[in-house]
Amino acid sequence: MAFRDPSAAFYLLPTRFWEMAIGSLGALLPASPRVAGKLAVLRFPALLLLLLIPVLPSGLQNPIVDAALVCLATLILLLSPSRDNVAARSMARIGDISYALYLVHWPVLVYVRAAWLAEPPGLAIYAAVAFSVVASSALHRFVEKPFRQGFVTSRGRMASGLLAATVLLGFAPSVGVGATESGVRFSEIRRNNYGLGRTCDFISGTPPQGIPEPCQTTDRPELLVWGDSFAMALVPGLAKTVGEAGLAQLTMSACFPAIGVAAFFKGAVSPYPRAFGEDCIRFNDSVLGILKNRPGLRTVVISSPFDYPVSKDYMLLKRRDSTFTEVEPSVDGAVEGIKSLVEAVRALGRRVVVVAPPPVAVFDIGDCLERKARGSVMLGRYSDCKIHLSDYRRMRSRTLELLNQVAVKADVEVVSYHDFLCDDTKCRTEIDGKFLYRDSGHLSYEGSEIIARKTRLAERLIRAAR
Repeated sequence: MAFRDPSAAFYLLPTRFWEMAIGSLGALLPASPRVAGKLAVLRFPALLLLLLIPVLPSGLQNPIVDAALVCLATLILLLSPSRDNVAARSMARIGDISYALYLVHWPVLVYVRAAWLAEPPGLAIYAAVAFSVVASSALHRFVEKPFRQGFVTSRGRMASGLLAATVLLGFAPSVGVGATESGVRFSEIRRNNYGLGRTCDFISGTPPQGIPEPCQTTDRPELLVWGDSFAMALVPGLAKTVGEAGLAQLTMSACFPAIGVAAFFKGAVSPYPRAFGEDCIRFNDSVLGILKNRPGLRTVVISSPFDYPVSKDYMLLKRRDSTFTEVEPSVDGAVEGIKSLVEAVRALGRRVVVVAPPPVAVFDIGDCLERKARGSVMLGRYSDCKIHLSDYRRMRSRTLELLNQVAVKADVEVVSYHDFLCDDTKCRTEIDGKFLYRDSGHLSYEGSEIIARKTRLAERLIRAAR
């Protein structure tokens, strides 16, 4: 079996191991009254485990413990059957329809989860499971058994009809997608927003020595956009509205703008390891050096989601002299690095302003907008694709705290989209049918331009910089 994501194999293989190991053990044990008698005292605990684990899992990242307990409990019930053992008889019945259930349950649960965008309510999951069992029973009775037994009767014709309907339903979504795709080019709307171009997304290990020609709109730009992918997403709108002043872009994905501080992912496998943190610090040093040699760049705009340096999944890398030290992520540590950047920019006689990230949701906004435009079924509180302000404030509470402290301690203006996009409860994600977002948080090219024009963002940033 091939895995697109190597981590999938890491989680799946231990589960398969326990299934095979415990199943093999059960096959070797004799199915005798003596064995059944010894295991009889374990029937109730085993049944209790099977009922509780789906609703009260261990919570471990790898499901190996839960898988082992489920397999072991199942083995106990199978090896200790009795005429009054309802659990064993029910499991045997589920075993009869298991292949049909295997085929049916996955698309049903996928469609249910897709319809709710975020986590669906428990009632919807239970209803999906119940439907899967009923559909599987019908599939087993009218398709699987007749074909296996070689019956060619009216039931066989019914089975053929059911099979044909199943195939038709399976192909229907892809046909609908293809028909919609021909009318609207969603891949174009939701393409990665690199700002002035992919060349302007500098990669780890290659700090810029100057501003590449494709990364500036004039020979002598006056506005510099500095930051990560969220800063890139600002650029299309600013480039269209900044006028003759011109704009330059110096950005590196996942590298938030700060001096002497960077964030890196603490997991074993990551595109942003500790070495990335060192490269990020060097990148920001290089941008500061370029700014020093380009006196025409009068205003500096920095932007980022500012969530890496306060996330428990990351570590902060701090530079002291020529050494790097790992520390736990914190608001204070991130504020210190951003404040150092602001002070360094002002020491060069330039002005600086911070742009807060746009509001985010608990679901993929770009995906929701695309499905809404396609006319797909969407249920639940997020079916309008709007961001609930309470969700955003909960998800980004530490980021909002960080930005508040930056505004005070660095004495810098933090410009936000909040007043334009949000009311007291929700934030817009589209205007006149145009996508403002391309994914869960980044602005689309079109969204960047719409917001910049309607808010006169370039003029606002230049005026707010100090």
